[in-house]
Amino acid sequence: MRKDILKENKNKSGIYMWTNKLTNDIYIGQSINMSNRFLNYFNLSYLKSKDSLRIVRALIKYGYSNFSVTILEYCEISDLNTREQYYFDKLNPQYNILKIAGSSLGHKLSEEHKANLSKSLKGVYVKEKSALFGRTATEETKKLMSLKKAKENNPLFGKTHSKSTIELMKQKALGRIHTEETKLKMSAVRGNPVHIYEKCSSEGFKLIGSFISARRAGKFLDISGSTIIRYMNSGQLFKDRYKFSGTIQY
Repeated sequence: MRKDILKENKNKSGIYMWTNKLTNDIYIGQSINMSNRFLNYFNLSYLKSKDSLRIVRALIKYGYSNFSVTILEYCEISDLNTREQYYFDKLNPQYNILKIAGSSLGHKLSEEHKANLSKSLKGVYVKEKSALFGRTATEETKKLMSLKKAKENNPLFGKTHSKSTIELMKQKALGRIHTEETKLKMSAVRGNPVHIYEKCSSEGFKLIGSFISARRAGKFLDISGSTIIRYMNSGQLFKDRYKFSGTIQY
């Protein structure tokens, strides 16, 4: 039986189910290579190293002869979390602690699954449904949790900034007087509209593009947004060819 299971599932990804014949309790799992997964299940030494899992403790307690294994379906690796969650919702497996697809396998979770897992860990699911039910946090843990929450409440938490933006933020925080160069960079980022006109011998100047910011306009000509602002403020032509304006000129 074991050889057949290993052979039939070699290099196949999908969803499987263990069923306890005595209690009818079930466990649902996923794997990118089910043959390797079952090879681990059939290795008693490996199971003993994973005895924190309900299904592992049950296999050791009742023995393989009192369990049956079912391949629920084969699917693409990219669909594993979706299909596993489908069976979690449909069959409500007793041996799975967190019924959130991928939560125990190291796979990247979808944003919805992350939110559900986060709710569980934060105690939104009350009493015994909460992953923290019955636990007492140490003072050190409380401080870490408080610090983490403060970071998450910061609107800039998790966002990355360019070097120029970081410098602007530093200057603003320190209350410094901005240099002209800094003002140009700030203006280029804020989103003031810019219209680019090209010098034509017959028509004077012809509008060739309108942009929501100097930075966007700069990308069009492969120059910096601050250069756009500088020429627009001075009224000079860029390369004796392009004129920049904040308003449409008729």
